[in-house]
Amino acid sequence: MRILGISSATRVISIGLIEGEKMIIETTVADLRAEKVVNYIKAAGIEPEKIEGVAVAIGPGSYSGLRGGLATAKTLAQTIKVPLLGVSTLEAIAYNLVDSEGAIAVILDARLDEYNFALFGSSGGKLKRLTDDLVFKLERLLGLLEKISGKLFLAGNLSEVRGKISKPNLCFSEEINAIPFGVNVAKLGLMRFEKGESDDPLKLAPHYSHRPVFREFSR
Repeated sequence: MRILGISSATRVISIGLIEGEKMIIETTVADLRAEKVVNYIKAAGIEPEKIEGVAVAIGPGSYSGLRGGLATAKTLAQTIKVPLLGVSTLEAIAYNLVDSEGAIAVILDARLDEYNFALFGSSGGKLKRLTDDLVFKLERLLGLLEKISGKLFLAGNLSEVRGKISKPNLCFSEEINAIPFGVNVAKLGLMRFEKGESDDPLKLAPHYSHRPVFREFSR
C-alpha cells in the first residue's frame, strides 16, 4: 500500500512515500506546493493516481507550516480521491526512536514559555502512546521527567531541558531526531489506515498548542 506523508510542522519541510515497509521517497523541500509534491512522485516512477492515502502532520507546530501542509494534503487527497490521515507531530518525532527500548519523551517549544509534551513507549520496533499531546510550563515538565523511572529517551527541542535535569536513566537524542520526517508521517498514517481510520477533509484542522494571535494594524 502506497502512502504519502507530508510534514511541515517545523522548520524542516519533509515529504515521504512508502509502499508497505519499503521507503520510496524521503526528501526535504524548500516550500510545499501540491504540484511540486506530484513532481517528486512522478520522478520516483509512480503516477499520483497510484497513491492510496495521504498522511499529514497536524500539530503541534508552527501556525503557517501546519496550515500549508494541511492545505496541500487535502488538495492531493481530494484530487486523487484517497483517504486523508492526520498524524501527531510529536508521534512522528517519537518514531525516529522506534528501535529503542524504553520510554520516549518528545518535547517541542510552544508559545508563552510552555512546551508541547507527549510520552511514548518503544519495544520490539513498535511505538505505544502513553499520554495525550500535552502542554506544560518548563518547571512542571522537569518535575514530570524526574518522576519517570527506567530508560528514558528525550527527543525534540532539548536546549532548555539539557543541563537542568541530570539522571542516569536519561538519554538525549541527536538533533536530527527532532524532525518529524515525512516518511514517519506516512508510516503512522498507514497504521491508521490499516485500522480503518481516516479523517474528513472538511473537518480536519491543525492542532495548535495555543490559538494563533492576530494583530490588527492601523494605517
